[in-house]
Amino acid sequence: MSTERDAMVKSLKEVVIPVLRERGFKGSFPHFYRKLENQTDLIMFQFSMWGGVLYVEISKCPSEGYTNISGKHIPPNKVKVYQVGGGGSPFNRPRIGKETNYTFEFNKDNTGEVSQKIFNSLEEAEEWWSSYPNWWNN
Repeated sequence: MSTERDAMVKSLKEVVIPVLRERGFKGSFPHFYRKLENQTDLIMFQFSMWGGVLYVEISKCPSEGYTNISGKHIPPNKVKVYQVGGGGSPFNRPRIGKETNYTFEFNKDNTGEVSQKIFNSLEEAEEWWSSYPNWWNN
């Protein structure tokens, strides 16, 4: 890993991950889940392979986990954002970060600022998880 990416991960673990834990999320970096009565909320931190860019993607699935198109069941503590098909709609795997055009650009000098922007964007995720229709009920 690059020093910039290492610094970004460290900052996320200091600023954002504790908040996710307070909100009931479990898992380990970069994949987290929160099992609720009616759904499981998912969040993933994804770094660009070219460096300097981070995306935060969210999704949700039934509280008992996700069964993919081939019939394989993935329990809620193992399912990842990228595995959830959601009827094939890209709207079932949105990115957060309206303020930054859904892209968080970082370097070794701004990781704290970027983590704060991601922290601020968590409300977008909470709003989506609570208001976006559950695709598995359609």
